[in-house]
Amino acid sequence: MDCRVAGIFIAASLFLTGCSQSPIDAKKTGAPRTGSNITKNASTQLTDKDIFGNETTLAVAEDDIQAALEGEKFRVPLNSAITLVQSGSRAPESSMQQELSKYFTVSTFSGIPDRQSKISCSKDENGDTIASENMNWMQALRYIAAKGHQKAIIVYQETLQTGKYDELTKTMIWSDHKNEKLSGTVSLRYLVRFILVDVASGSWAAWSPVNSEYELLPPQGGKIDVTEQQIMQLKQKTYAAMVKDLVTRYQ
Repeated sequence: MDCRVAGIFIAASLFLTGCSQSPIDAKKTGAPRTGSNITKNASTQLTDKDIFGNETTLAVAEDDIQAALEGEKFRVPLNSAITLVQSGSRAPESSMQQELSKYFTVSTFSGIPDRQSKISCSKDENGDTIASENMNWMQALRYIAAKGHQKAIIVYQETLQTGKYDELTKTMIWSDHKNEKLSGTVSLRYLVRFILVDVASGSWAAWSPVNSEYELLPPQGGKIDVTEQQIMQLKQKTYAAMVKDLVTRYQ
């Protein structure tokens, strides 16, 4: 890549993220880290660092917190253009897209992050060429959404779990569902975390709807095979609740 082109791209990313309402956000777009290491990670799921940036590694002062609190609450008016992302998926499920399309103009983006750090070249204050890493995943997505005049970005993370009642501890034991056959009475639940990001400011909100649970009874002497229909019923109920909550909070 031509160094001048890379320099323009980095400068543009700094300009776009400079409108964040808290000084702590400005620290995230300061001088890039120097290095040429390429990080490899087989995970296809977005991490908290991908979504929220690197706040946990920064020195946060009380003034930073107060400045963040002073920012105006952002709105997502009906019919706004939004970008929808499902963590770990090339494209969000059609049922979620359909729910959001009732209220917004929806475009989609891959939820599988590129774990190879993009190394670009730029000049330091002495005019020497240095290698540096580009912005993180959410900053890059905000840049893309800004170019498309999108109002907000929605990212959702999901986990399907099965649970069995433990007579000894008198509690329900939950574990991630791996499409295995199940015996006995089993409960099914669908957990979702919903993250809304304002493209212009970088402000975000995250919440989880109250999860729905199904109790599945096995046939006589048989094993339970969780069906796609049962899973989709859970998902559709959750998606409808999520979108209704979004519209109520942010229109």
